[in-house]
Amino acid sequence: MWQKSLSPQNLSEEEKQALKNAPSLRFRFIIAGVLVIGVIAVIAVNLIFDYSRQLADLSYDRLLRSALLQMDENIVLIDNQISVDIPWSAFATLAQADEDRVFYKVESQEQGFITGYESLVSTPPEPPELDQIQFYNQEYSGESVRFAWLERHLTDPESAQTVRILLGQTRLSRERMATSITQRALEVVIVIALVAIALIIFGSHLVLRPLHRIEWALEERVMGDLTPITLNTPKETHHLKVAINHFMERLQSNLEQLENYTADAAHQLRTPLASLKALAENARDHTSPEKQHIALENIVRQCDDLSQTVTLLLNQAVVSHRLQTHRLEAIDLLVPIKASCREHAVTALHHGVHLSFEASVPQAWVLGDAFAMQQMMQNLLENAVRYSGQAGDEEKEVIVMVTESEKSFRIQVIDYGDGIADDEKERVFERFYRARYDIAGSGVGLSMVKDILDYHHATISILDTRPKGTTFQVEIEKLKGFREHRQ
Repeated sequence: MWQKSLSPQNLSEEEKQALKNAPSLRFRFIIAGVLVIGVIAVIAVNLIFDYSRQLADLSYDRLLRSALLQMDENIVLIDNQISVDIPWSAFATLAQADEDRVFYKVESQEQGFITGYESLVSTPPEPPELDQIQFYNQEYSGESVRFAWLERHLTDPESAQTVRILLGQTRLSRERMATSITQRALEVVIVIALVAIALIIFGSHLVLRPLHRIEWALEERVMGDLTPITLNTPKETHHLKVAINHFMERLQSNLEQLENYTADAAHQLRTPLASLKALAENARDHTSPEKQHIALENIVRQCDDLSQTVTLLLNQAVVSHRLQTHRLEAIDLLVPIKASCREHAVTALHHGVHLSFEASVPQAWVLGDAFAMQQMMQNLLENAVRYSGQAGDEEKEVIVMVTESEKSFRIQVIDYGDGIADDEKERVFERFYRARYDIAGSGVGLSMVKDILDYHHATISILDTRPKGTTFQVEIEKLKGFREHRQ
């Protein structure tokens, strides 16, 4: 049975250290939840504290109002003099707050101070209004005092005066009541916060459980099982599951492509190796030096062809790897095309072929891979030079042209060889397919060209050259902003 790759005992020391230093998604989730709950709890405590003070003021202000109104009822105007008879019940009402001290003062604008604490000076924060009671807090005698303030007119048939009543009570009982309410509410908030944190910790296991299910499903698979994951996962992990399935699908495709490529390569190498063996045996059996020399030359030629085939296969493997691991980038298409033309110039001369390059643009910016595009051009040029060299005594020429259209660049590799029959134009891009076996070749080059162009979302077509020959025409989309690059 295949061992679970993610088990701790199967991890290397570097992987264990990386796992130890890796951030925890559950820890982040819990910390974020605790911070949110903490902020909410702080806001709730502040709101409760303010509400408890307001509630305590509301409760005790009723007592203060009642005492003030009782005092007001016993203020009368007799013979133009204000008479005050403060009832005992007024102070009995305030005595319910047994820890608090009471201060009062009665005065008028006409007579001045009448009774109470003469040193008591307090002004309401808002403009006074007749017959309206105002409540406010101010410091007096080193203590915080809650005041009730009332001003009204006293009238009789002969005169009128304005009387002002000021009644204050310290805030000890109010603060104690507010503190009691806050403490009880704080206990409730703490309990709720702890319960919420516990639910977050428990919920983190439930939230991350689909990830663990995907992990377990992958760990339990046997080696080589790249079938899609079929677990029913929540919407939040659905895209992760789809991404994993797409990755495994691409990996499966690459593995199948590698298997097919390896099998085809082995098959193609077997034939020249068998031919080499036969040629070597013939050279061994021949006694004539001339025949042995001819046989050895055939062996050298066969070795060159085999070496060329192996080089093409290796180049194809390198290109395939680059296209899978490298991102496309902005490149000037003329650079790899010119490099390919320079590399094949000497080879073309050896075949008696004149190789020329023409471009109607100074630059051709596209999105691509420079190495892959150079390999593509080398294979097109090698194919054109090889088949142009079979034209006998006729003029041998290969022309590479780069032109510009509205949305793309066009690359044309024009030769004047024997051409390609219409029924073979599609098959020439098949791997290891060769139209003519009398000309050396591997059947790999044009297949690589098609793979490279497909990856670059480019198209290739085969046209007939007039009066005869073949033109390979490539259309590749311009890079957006090409004119800016050009400038």
